[in-house]
Amino acid sequence: MEQPTRIFLWCWPRTISTALEKCMSFVDGMQTWHEPYTVAYGTNVMTNLAMSSEQNAISHTVLRYFEMMAETDENSHLAGGNLMSTPLFTYSFVKDKLEEYEPGKKYIFIKDMASAIAGHYDDLPDKQVPTRHTFLIRHPYRFLTSQRRLLLRLGEYKGDPRDFDMLSASPLISESYFREDWMYQLWKYVQDTGKDPNPVVIDAEDLMNNPEVILPEYMAALGIPFQKRYLTWDASEDSLKDWKGALEHMLIGKEVGLFDRAFKSSRFLPSLHPTPSKQDLTPDILKVADVILPGYEAMFCHRIRPIKLQARL
Repeated sequence: MEQPTRIFLWCWPRTISTALEKCMSFVDGMQTWHEPYTVAYGTNVMTNLAMSSEQNAISHTVLRYFEMMAETDENSHLAGGNLMSTPLFTYSFVKDKLEEYEPGKKYIFIKDMASAIAGHYDDLPDKQVPTRHTFLIRHPYRFLTSQRRLLLRLGEYKGDPRDFDMLSASPLISESYFREDWMYQLWKYVQDTGKDPNPVVIDAEDLMNNPEVILPEYMAALGIPFQKRYLTWDASEDSLKDWKGALEHMLIGKEVGLFDRAFKSSRFLPSLHPTPSKQDLTPDILKVADVILPGYEAMFCHRIRPIKLQARL
């Protein structure tokens, strides 16, 4: 019984990763997992919080809110699919699930944040399970600017935007979330341990601007036969019913508009804006960028290169 290959896509937030996830979900023989380690990370954080009775009451109210959302016709394509309850998602639960045999599947695609697996590398699938690790990078000035803009909107911040500090805007997106370059560390780890001696690196801007070049090479590196039809896909959310992950995580992402563009996407759109200049960035962005820019630049040198590939076509 041949095991399907597990293909991890590791990323930072706001790197068009969910659009790539949706694209890959249309590959023949593919099973998609949406951010299971991110859910385990959040579950782990909440489990370790000393919650008062009032906070417990609030958490029960929030859980019931999720349940009611799942019962609505609008989200029936999610509630009736493969999604499971968030409290199940411990790290060991995720590891066990990702190691399970998937009948009729050739590949299992897992999109997740590199920060979510930090300190839990033992909870990656075991070596006997066929696994590839791929990394979607994006210039820190770009994705951090997008992340800051998103948190401003989600928090309905009323003050001067220049005074906003995204590192203290959320209990889960905090300074500790960005205190180290988790992407670079994981990239080095899978090579140094032999989990994947040749991890694949692609840059978000390269993918958006040259999908017809980058996507075929990405799939070729993973042993996936490319078909031209993979460059476009169904814009509806019907395919989400086949995804696996946590129901509440998906629903709250939809509720706040976190995944709207990606879930409704049908192709990769060109990147229209230049990388922001350093002098135009806020102190919170610069603080994080100083930590992760060197790792980004190192990985950028190992990415699939659009100019070289175009010359080869």
